[in-house]
Amino acid sequence: MAVSSLIKSGAPSLGLRSQRSTHCLNQIEKLRANGIGDLVDLPQLAVCGDQSAGKSSVLEGITGIPFPRQEGLCTRFPTEIVLRHSNEPFKAKATIRPHFSRPPGVAQALSNYEREMKEDLSDLPLAIEEVSKLMGIRGFTDSPDDAAFASDALRIEISGPTGLQLSIVDLPGLISVSNEEQSQADVEAVHAMVRSYLKSTRTIILAVVQASNDFANQGIIKIAREYDPDGQRTVGIITKPDLINAGAEAKLSNIAKNKDAIKLKLGFFLLKNPSPSEMKADSRNNNRAERETNFFSSPAWKANFPLA
Repeated sequence: MAVSSLIKSGAPSLGLRSQRSTHCLNQIEKLRANGIGDLVDLPQLAVCGDQSAGKSSVLEGITGIPFPRQEGLCTRFPTEIVLRHSNEPFKAKATIRPHFSRPPGVAQALSNYEREMKEDLSDLPLAIEEVSKLMGIRGFTDSPDDAAFASDALRIEISGPTGLQLSIVDLPGLISVSNEEQSQADVEAVHAMVRSYLKSTRTIILAVVQASNDFANQGIIKIAREYDPDGQRTVGIITKPDLINAGAEAKLSNIAKNKDAIKLKLGFFLLKNPSPSEMKADSRNNNRAERETNFFSSPAWKANFPLA
C-alpha cells in the first residue's frame, strides 16, 4: 500500500490546509531547509522521550509513515518529516540538512545527498543507512572511534494527496545511563541535542512517556520542565498502558485527564501502540485504531474513561 493512502487513512486532517496556512508552512520549511533555523527560532513540533518509549509508533500514528524499528535506525540523528498536501502526484525525497558546526567541505558533501523515495517508503531503511554513513556515525563507518550520534538532520519531504500539512522532528531517545555500546559522552551528546531543540519557545514539545515508569523520573519530563516550567507548550503522550500493573488504571487515568501533580496546559494523550506480535501480524497497521479502541473498551479502562 502506498504511504499516501496510509497517511490519509491513518492520520487526522488538522485543519492546516487553508491557502494561508499552506503558504506560511511552506515559507517556514524553506527557511529551515536552508539552515536558517540554526540562527532564528522557527515554529516546530518535536517528538522526544527516553529510549524505548515508543516514539517510532507514535510518529507512525501521527504521520502514517512506517518507520523502521531496528536498533540504531532513526535514532542517531534528528529526522525532520515534512508533509505537504497538494493535488499533484505523490513525491517523496530524502535529503540532509547539515548542522551549522560542520566545516564547509563536509557540509557541502552532506548537502549533496538526495534520494527519491518509493511511494511506499520501503527504501527508508536504506536511506537511513546511507545518511548514517555520510554523517560518520559509528557502526556505519570503518572507524570505531567515530561519534555515535550526529546533529545533522535527515529531511523526509512528502508532497501529494497526503491529506496533511505538517512538519515534525523526531529526536534521538534520551539515554539514562552509559553502557558498553553508549558512552557517557554519547549520553551527554543526546541530552545536549534534545535541549537545543526544546529550549526554543517556538517548539511544541511532544513528550513521549512510558505508562509503566514514574513520570517524575523520566528524563524527558525533567528537561521539558526545565525549559517549559509551566507546561504551556508541552503535550504529554503516554504509551504502553498495556504494561502497567493491574489496578493502576485509575492513577494513570488521572494523569491522562490532567488531574495529577504533573499538569500540562495542552494536556495528555493516552495511546496503545501496536505490540511486536501485532506489528508482525499486521505489518501495515491497518487495524491500529480498532485494536486501540478494543483495548480501552475493557472494563478496567471504561470505569475510568466512561466515554471510551
